[in-house]
Amino acid sequence: MDLATLRSLRLRVQGLRAPVDASAPEVVRRFVAVQAQEFLPSQWGLAQRIPEGRRPDAAAVAAAIDAGEILRTHVLRPTWHYVHPADARWLMELSAERVHRQNALYYRRTGVEGEVAAHGLDVLAESLAGGHRTRAELVSALESAGTPMPGLAFTYLLMLAELERVAISGANAGKQRTYAAFDERVPPSPPRPRDEALAELAERFIASRGPATAHDFAAWSGFTLTDARRAFADAADRAGGQFETIDVEGTPHHVDAASGASVTDAPGPVVDLLQAYDEYIMGYAPPRDYLFPPGRSSNAAPEFPMHALVVDGVLAGRWAPVVAARTATVKLAPWREFSPVEERALAASVAEVERFLGTPVTVDRAPVVE
Repeated sequence: MDLATLRSLRLRVQGLRAPVDASAPEVVRRFVAVQAQEFLPSQWGLAQRIPEGRRPDAAAVAAAIDAGEILRTHVLRPTWHYVHPADARWLMELSAERVHRQNALYYRRTGVEGEVAAHGLDVLAESLAGGHRTRAELVSALESAGTPMPGLAFTYLLMLAELERVAISGANAGKQRTYAAFDERVPPSPPRPRDEALAELAERFIASRGPATAHDFAAWSGFTLTDARRAFADAADRAGGQFETIDVEGTPHHVDAASGASVTDAPGPVVDLLQAYDEYIMGYAPPRDYLFPPGRSSNAAPEFPMHALVVDGVLAGRWAPVVAARTATVKLAPWREFSPVEERALAASVAEVERFLGTPVTVDRAPVVE
């Protein structure tokens, strides 16, 4: 299999072509965890994977988050992810120890350890027992309890509270995001053996992101390559022959045969406006050769707009949505000139973003930067 075929298959498995999920929570459930630093663009990334006729707008995705059908928390690598309530508990149990080790230096530097940390967690738990709380309200509760946590210390206490299953995302309060008690939003479930949980994570990773390698899984999940290789082997056993191994330019990749190993390309070019941390990008280990056109690489300097303007699975520029109260601007920074048919495909994608935002969109297009 060459890189062009790899791209086509990954786009299909990822639901960016012929999507099958009926709702944003279903997308999150299928992917297990979806990277979500950029709050609004990451919601667009969920909506993109739903068939056009049923695609929710931003308000509908936000409502699912408010209702707790999608949770946003720090899990796996210590960064924001969307997770489904049915997966939140076992994912936290699986990854907390490793994330704690990664955070240990910052816990010490900020004083979030020992009795101070334990008291801080107790204060947060007591405050959240009374309902969803904004960050400001939690800061105030800590100050009132004689445990002030300024700046970075508060950030790490909150992450500690997430990892210790004390807190998780709550419903928005106006434009402010809140935290809720973990047990309020996450149903109870029995503990899982580590190897079993890791194997399930790998199995669902392959099903939602294949063709992929153990290196890809290690980079995405934050677990060691040794863990990743063992998890891939266990996942293959669990799948009972459903996984296939295919060669991509000399490297074996695993794919779930049920996900559609035959590739049917969409007619004409397709332009995808992806969020910067989309799973089509972050689901795979660097250098991500499949993603970049000749002459470009993942070592390129950071750019703004930061999000990924992609033509048939290959980066062709950057973009960003800039949303105001009643209007929005889609900033475009193409790397090359587009053909007339590519221009029509780009216009169709911008129109989809406009429908998602539910507000008129103006396009601000920068000159081509070679």
